[in-house]
Amino acid sequence: MSAALRRGQVHRAAVVLLAVTLAVLCLGMLVAVPPAGATSTPSPSPTATWPVSVQVTRVTPAVLRPGDDLTVTATIRNDGAEAVTSPSAVLRISRVRPHTRADLEAWVSGGLSSRSTDAVAGIEGPLEPGASVQVDLTVPAADIRLADGADVWGPRGLVVDARAGSRVVGQQRTFLLWLPSDDVPATDVSVAVPVVGPPLAPTLPGTDAGAEQPPDGAATDGATGPETDGTGDADAAPSPSSSPAAAVSPPDASSVARLEDATATGERLAQLARLLDEAPAVSAVVDPALLAQSALAGPRARQWSHQVTQVLAERDVLSLPWSDPDVAAVAHGARPDLAAAAGAAARSWAEQSGTGDVPVVLWGTGTRTPDEATIGLATNAGAAAFVLPTRDPDDDDDATAARTQVRAAGTTVAALAPDAVLTHLLTDPRSVEPDASPATAVQRTLAELAVATRQESDPPDVLLAPDREWIPDVAYTTTLLRALEDAPWVRMRPASSLLDGMAQTRTTASDSASDAAEMPPAQVQVLAAARERTLAFAEVTSEPEALLTGVDQEVLAPLSVAWRADRTGRDALVAAVVADLDARTSGLTIVQPPTANIFGSSTDARMTVRNALAVPVTVQLVVAPGKPCLEAQPVEPVEVDARDERSVVVRFVAHANCEVRVLAHLETVDGAPVSAPVEFSARVQPTIEDVGTVVVGVLLLVGLVLGIVRTVRRGQSARRGARLEAESDAPTALGVLGGVADTGGATDDDGATDHGRAPDDGDRAGQGPPPVGTPPGPPRREDPS
Repeated sequence: MSAALRRGQVHRAAVVLLAVTLAVLCLGMLVAVPPAGATSTPSPSPTATWPVSVQVTRVTPAVLRPGDDLTVTATIRNDGAEAVTSPSAVLRISRVRPHTRADLEAWVSGGLSSRSTDAVAGIEGPLEPGASVQVDLTVPAADIRLADGADVWGPRGLVVDARAGSRVVGQQRTFLLWLPSDDVPATDVSVAVPVVGPPLAPTLPGTDAGAEQPPDGAATDGATGPETDGTGDADAAPSPSSSPAAAVSPPDASSVARLEDATATGERLAQLARLLDEAPAVSAVVDPALLAQSALAGPRARQWSHQVTQVLAERDVLSLPWSDPDVAAVAHGARPDLAAAAGAAARSWAEQSGTGDVPVVLWGTGTRTPDEATIGLATNAGAAAFVLPTRDPDDDDDATAARTQVRAAGTTVAALAPDAVLTHLLTDPRSVEPDASPATAVQRTLAELAVATRQESDPPDVLLAPDREWIPDVAYTTTLLRALEDAPWVRMRPASSLLDGMAQTRTTASDSASDAAEMPPAQVQVLAAARERTLAFAEVTSEPEALLTGVDQEVLAPLSVAWRADRTGRDALVAAVVADLDARTSGLTIVQPPTANIFGSSTDARMTVRNALAVPVTVQLVVAPGKPCLEAQPVEPVEVDARDERSVVVRFVAHANCEVRVLAHLETVDGAPVSAPVEFSARVQPTIEDVGTVVVGVLLLVGLVLGIVRTVRRGQSARRGARLEAESDAPTALGVLGGVADTGGATDDDGATDHGRAPDDGDRAGQGPPPVGTPPGPPRREDPS
């Protein structure tokens, strides 16, 4: 056989094989054609733009059990420019159970498909542009065809198509929840809502309060009086603390206006009050400064404060630090003392208002996990936990355990992590599903929790925590919460219960999480320094409360997170607060003395201390000459009555002639300065007489002492005593010139008296030397014989 013939046979065989393969494929396609009445629908692209919108408005029942008919109600609306001919609606069920939260997202986005047709509803057509129609699609219980085993419970995909003939022109996907048995595990779910206000500023001393006075003579000095709720019953709202840390001043005029706007019908604070009233399962995380200041604001804000206070008495309540400070700004300004002050003020308010032991928590900002410095402030503030910000839903693939811990500043901080997908389904469902309706959002939430519960042998606790700007859709939110309460795999729990359990995960802090909108560190430090000066100044009096009333409230007000939206107003408030605190510490002065003339070595001078404060003070006057030629002796602490002055004696000691500048200021007993320094000149001239007298006196005294010491040491010698005796016997007259004086001389052996003869050695033997000072006798003559 030739090579050409063999090649021809091979080609023919290949053609036959290809033909057989095509025939088999065609036969398979014919076999796979659905029965009459069923159509095959390809999976639409996730990015498809439909001319017809489909909105599922109800899934009944939300949890489907064996024997229940399934009814789905949907609204079909033609958003296109052309009429839809032969319109209809088709319901399809996917009988494959999603196993992960990623599977749920894949179904909603069109990544999975179902080829079954379970219910069809015809629509009278054509459907003109802008026209809409509501349809009900019902699947009898016998056609559900889902297994009824104990372990097959959970979500199933459900899709409603809008069709023009056999062509899909619109679609929405959601879920049914299949539950053949109520014997299922449950996940603990908590909902915590921050109750915070708009930017607020207290009325600073010396300015006019912008708030209307409360009716019926209600107090405005930090306590709220009776308010009526429209029924004529008067109930006392909680009174803000009267302690210095939490004392409350009425809000200024601009803050009153903002509170009145925020509490108007339909606005955020009004909607929060409605939600708390209608949803007992919601835990409130309250800024105590908001409740305290709104109770002193306009009539609508006062009524809101009264209403919320009554509701909170029956709700689970947690507290934010006073004024909800921007903890990121405080941390980056390196002033943990401000976090401590805010936490202490919140606890003081809770004690004074009678709300009991309310736990304090910090609440993060933005969507990133805060850095270590920010999370570490929970310890400074005495907070039970740090509520982490809610992340973007795209960053949260799996269920987020509510209880976690973060390592910060060498210690472990308890933290609460909201579930991103579930929180956004609560607050903004369309951020999770662009075409979501309230009904599909409820079904998606139930499906997410069912999958999360099935994934873990010990289901994690879950937290839903909206951000500060959330304005509740009360109707939708209460519907969702009722569905959660009815679902057997969900157990609603108060948010405070999360503070008692052990951490289930560990979260890593960000390397850096600063925000351009937060207060600059320099401003934080300026506020903290002004507060420090005021606290130190208060040590001068035995009545510090009078000086410190409202100080922390003023300092913490511009630190509120709410001021991020108005940085210009925040800057102005910082300047006003610092100016007021400086004014509080300027009531003590020293009257400027004239030029001092100091004559003599020691001089007393008088200086006047003036107290313009409304409290008595005890201060230390410190006088410091600029040269060593003059010295000021220490002065005892000075007590000055309120709005009085006192003259103080200062002793100056001069050491030399000089011209010197002298500085004087007031301090606390512990040494903190409390007044501006004053300066005056001093001419120092100690007199010559004073100096000479001192020198001569010193020399005389030295001589006297030396003489006494010499006499005592030498004593009286024997020779000196004999000399004194001889001197007493010596003649009192000298001999006559040229003759011999009659001295009554001694008698010789022959009986003659020897006048003027010098005694010989024998005569002097035993008599000793002549007495000192005895005049010598005449020269002795020799005998010629």
